Formats: sequence, structure tokens, C-alpha cells
Amino acid sequence: MRRDVETVKPEDRQALRARLRLTLLGDGPTRPEVDPHLRASAAQGLGNLANPEDSDALLEGLSGPLADENLQVRMECAIGLGKLVYGSENAEQRKAVLRRLRDRLGFDRDEAGRLYEREYFVRLAMLNSMIQIGGRTAAFSVHDVASRLVVDLEGAQAGANADASDKGLLERALEGLRQLTGATVAEAAANRRLSDDLEPHMKWWAQRVSQLPEG
Repeated sequence: MRRDVETVKPEDRQALRARLRLTLLGDGPTRPEVDPHLRASAAQGLGNLANPEDSDALLEGLSGPLADENLQVRMECAIGLGKLVYGSENAEQRKAVLRRLRDRLGFDRDEAGRLYEREYFVRLAMLNSMIQIGGRTAAFSVHDVASRLVVDLEGAQAGANADASDKGLLERALEGLRQLTGATVAEAAANRRLSDDLEPHMKWWAQRVSQLPEG
């Protein structure tokens, strides 16, 4: 599959995309490919082809009602979403992807408050894709995720809905905010040292994000 993606001619791209989608998700009577390695390769291929119209297939494999049970497949779906070329920041597919990634990372939970997606590497891939997509909307989405991680780690229910991997995700989210806003390492570190409480630091990041240009 990788070679097919690398060598495909422009006139054959649509047919290849259809084949990769079929491998990943199936279609009606056709079931998805049984081998998870092939499903993961299909997700990777869709990401490398970079067509934003395939965002729906990658989101379905990552977090739809029938999200793939295999960690590697979900991770490749998440990575692929960050490779698609969405066009302008106001593109509807781009906004929909950021919204779904944000919700899956921090807010899609069961009745006990536990996230549906708990696999660290899948969540890290989602976060990295949000950062890679870039722009003001992505920065706000990353800030939402970081704020929720702070609540899980330090709030009244600290520990109940978080684990050690969430600390790593929070640090990556904060680094992502630095990248997205253009803040320097020194600026971010100096503000964080002002208080042991992360809430003021998150408000500082919110202000930095709000200053980013729209569009």
C-alpha cells in the first residue's frame, strides 16, 4: 500500500482513495480488512494522500460508533488527520476535525467520567495532529484540552479521572500552545513559575491565544 501511495498517478488517486477507505472501514456488505496491519496502512495511506475529503473516514476509524478496536489503527487515523491539507482556517472540514479531536481527547466520557479513549499513544497522536493543523482555532482547541487535563490532574476529583500519562499529555499541550502562539521558552517558563497553581498560567495562555490573527 505504501508503494501504491508513493507512485500513484494523479488520475488514479481517487480510485486508490476508494480502495484505502474500503480496506479501513468496509462498505455495506464488504467488511473492513481483517488484518489490522493492513487497516493501519490504509489509514496511513489516506493521510499521505492528504485529501481533506477523507477526514470523515479517518474520524470514523478513530472515534466513530464503530471505532477500530486496534490501537495502531486508531493511532494511524489520528496521525493521518494531521497530514490532510484543509485549505483555509475557516474550512468546514478543518473545523470539524479539530472539534472532534478536542472532544475525543478531553470531553467524550462515560457516566463515571472516564474518557472513552484511554490509550496514551492514540491520545498523543490526536494532540500532535491538532498542533500540526495549526492556526487560531487549533490553539483554542489545544487550550481546551490542556485546561481539562489540569482539572483532571489538580481539581476536586484529581486522580479519579486521570493517570500518570495525563501529565505527559499536559506538558505536550503546553508546549503545543507555545509553538502555536510563538511564545518563547523563557516567557512560558517565567509565567509558569509565578504560581504553583496552574490556573493563572492557563489564563495567560488563553490571552496569548486570543491575540492570534483570525482566518
